[in-house]
Amino acid sequence: MSHADLKSDASKPSPSDTPVPQREWGVKTFLAFLFVVTVLYGTILVYHLKNPIDQVAADDQSILEQCRQVCLKYGLVSTGHVRNDAEAYLEAAQINKLTEGLSAILADAEFRPQSGQPLPLIQEAAPDFQLPDDQKTEQQLTKLGKNRPMVVVFYLGYGCSHCVAQLLALDKDRHSFQELDANIVAISSDTSEHSAERFKEYGRFGFPVLADTDNIVSTQWGVYTPATEEKDEVVLHGTFIVDRNGKVIWGETGREPFLDNKTLLHVIAKSQGLLPEATSAQTASGATSATTVRN
Repeated sequence: MSHADLKSDASKPSPSDTPVPQREWGVKTFLAFLFVVTVLYGTILVYHLKNPIDQVAADDQSILEQCRQVCLKYGLVSTGHVRNDAEAYLEAAQINKLTEGLSAILADAEFRPQSGQPLPLIQEAAPDFQLPDDQKTEQQLTKLGKNRPMVVVFYLGYGCSHCVAQLLALDKDRHSFQELDANIVAISSDTSEHSAERFKEYGRFGFPVLADTDNIVSTQWGVYTPATEEKDEVVLHGTFIVDRNGKVIWGETGREPFLDNKTLLHVIAKSQGLLPEATSAQTASGATSATTVRN
């Protein structure tokens, strides 16, 4: 070997001298996702260990406990993927899935819509609000629902799959609500930043999702009760219909989200005189019967 060859070989960097390339951005993102999932599972595991099912108080209304009880009710196991878990919950819990067009939905004379609950806000003016969406744009109820019906949904946050399931169901059926000129808005105590991150990960919805971080609006609508010395805070799912005149005409609150979009469409259509005559009479009869049973 010539002197020139030896000099050339000596100038080549050895494998140990070669700098290690940085991980690709995709790998970093995947590792970050694994970290988030691990933290989520860790939180759930710690909660389960500290709160065995047979030792949880019957009146425990914490969000984690509500989520656990709903999952147990339907035999569901969290995968850590909120969107997929929401789809699984819808498949297990949603009874009236909308597969036909709006005209067929409203013409179903055998369908008996749920009457809703006799809540304090029923037949009252809807409490107005101005809250930021995921892009920190202020949204106001009186502008979103100006001269049109509104579906106002309160959910517990994007960290809970069955809470997100209702938003997913409404988004799937949004075209039917649009045919009735109805808008949808969803509200939780999640920050705008948290919602934006979730939308980036799982996809956004076709309606505003607002941040009520201090629960002032949720309190006004009766779905949030602050903690006291005697009791923990109470956070409920809530679904309300506001008519064109800004009056609350239907409402339902509870520990599970309301998934019967067919009922919502019937109530909205009836408030605008858009139900076929036979169906309208059946709807009124069904509502009266259901109210009698509840009371």
